[in-house]
Amino acid sequence: MFDFSFGELALIGTVALVVLGPERLPRVARTVGEWAGKAQRYVAQVKSDINREVEFADLKKLQDEAREVARSIETSVQGNMASFQAGIDSTVKSLNTGFDDPAAANASTPADHSWEGTGQTWTNHRFERRFKPGPTVYELAQEIERLKRQLAVPDTSGPLRHKRAPRARINRVRIRR
Repeated sequence: MFDFSFGELALIGTVALVVLGPERLPRVARTVGEWAGKAQRYVAQVKSDINREVEFADLKKLQDEAREVARSIETSVQGNMASFQAGIDSTVKSLNTGFDDPAAANASTPADHSWEGTGQTWTNHRFERRFKPGPTVYELAQEIERLKRQLAVPDTSGPLRHKRAPRARINRVRIRR
């Protein structure tokens, strides 16, 4: 802020010591230091306010540009939608002409239902199966049951029995904490 050399500060300190005396000099130095700090904080606050205002102006300019771009996109989309809607309307209108006037529909459809001018009409053919279908899942399940009865296999659908008893609780390893 102020350009004082070390020699100038020493001269000011010596004069202040002679004028104020050693008792009041620390109090005055403290007060001068507080004022200098307040001045520095005030200058820093003014600088930050100015920077904030400049950034705010830049943001406003950026916001205006973004709004302008959004408006141009909106108008182009609306124009495209209008042309698309007009195309759809004309297509629907051309498709509906036969339904509104049966005489026009009969006049516009060709009487020949041939395949690409070959003179042959299309007929639906049903092809025979090339393989014999196998048994169904239900039939397979019945066959398995019949074979079990024939071989006398015991029914396992009931509760399962263990060959050995489960380990007793006292045989388990205890973890001590």
